[in-house]
Amino acid sequence: MKTIEFGTKTYQVAESWAELTPEQYKQLIMCPRLESNRSAGAGSFETIENEAAACRVWLGMSPKVWKNLVLTPWQWGQLRQQCAWLFTSKPEGKPPLDTFVHQGVNYHLPAANFTDSTAVDIAFANMAFVEFAHPDEPTPEALDRLIAILCRPRRTDWRKFQKSLDWNGDVREEFNEQRMAERAKALATLDIQTKLIILDYFERTNHEFLEQYGELFGGSREPRYGDGRGWIMLLKNVAKEGHFGDFDKVCKTPAHLLFATLLDDLLDQQERTDKTPTPNENY
Repeated sequence: MKTIEFGTKTYQVAESWAELTPEQYKQLIMCPRLESNRSAGAGSFETIENEAAACRVWLGMSPKVWKNLVLTPWQWGQLRQQCAWLFTSKPEGKPPLDTFVHQGVNYHLPAANFTDSTAVDIAFANMAFVEFAHPDEPTPEALDRLIAILCRPRRTDWRKFQKSLDWNGDVREEFNEQRMAERAKALATLDIQTKLIILDYFERTNHEFLEQYGELFGGSREPRYGDGRGWIMLLKNVAKEGHFGDFDKVCKTPAHLLFATLLDDLLDQQERTDKTPTPNENY
């Protein structure tokens, strides 16, 4: 945090996403997605209005105080420079949001690094994201499905579950495709800022997850089939091999356990292959 002075008033302002208040974080989450307006010169973004609105929230000023604020061109230039990081940097780690309420339902976000997520959570989330972010034919409503997959109400037996041998750190209901589809319809009216917080969180966490286990997928860093079906095919193939039981048990396996095991098996196989002599080496 640092202090900025305007006349007789001082303002404590954040120097990183981690230092923003939850409300500031929510209002400013759009900033990194705004493209620079290159024609307007270095440091200028899509519109002056975007920068001004971001500066006001960053300073913690009310709209009325901001409207009456008089700045010299030099002061405005300095202010723009000091809050430019909102547009040029991305948040890190989990956002300041563990739960949110929509239409009377309390939804819980997944833990950082997907530590409480199952294989089926990761598979369906990536399938929905592929639909939403498709470069040629994006599906906007797929974002609601992505949020419904990731964010679920707390299971009714969570206290009992915490004391059981099956406890995996996840208080959310188990993933259910039918309930997900129903909740996605309700989440269509969720405010855009909360949607963007969850989307940003997923994009960053998923990128790290895929980087961690990227060797499983080769250069593409994702399973086969560009429409996302490769994720389900991967789980079905694991079930065929019997590593974690049938398909239902594979789906419920902690994501990191499943993918770490697959990666370990792959590396073992590669090591055995490297040690196998070629035909010429036998003579």
